Amino acid sequence: MSLVHIVLVRPRDGAEPQARALLGELADLAARLGAREVHAGPNVSTEPFGGGFTAGAAFGFPDERARDAYLQDPRHLDLARELAAAAETALVADLPGRPAGPDDLGAT
Repeated sequence: MSLVHIVLVRPRDGAEPQARALLGELADLAARLGAREVHAGPNVSTEPFGGGFTAGAAFGFPDERARDAYLQDPRHLDLARELAAAAETALVADLPGRPAGPDDLGAT
């Protein structure tokens, strides 16, 4: 089963550039370690539900094994510590993936 690993960050005052740079480094690492898709950058949502999370990343891994290899990589551990120090708040979630089907497109 594929997984999407999501990280949202509300940076400390003045730490937005550092948080975005660290998310970019995490994205590069995820891509090197098997993520099929990587997205990272500022929150550009036009919806009013951002909760102050101004930057984030999402990495699509083919399975739990690939995700776990990323999470356990020493470079990930270092970057995660740096990101935690730059963040007022961070939110991490892993969502299970599945192939999109007709039901996902509104077909009846």
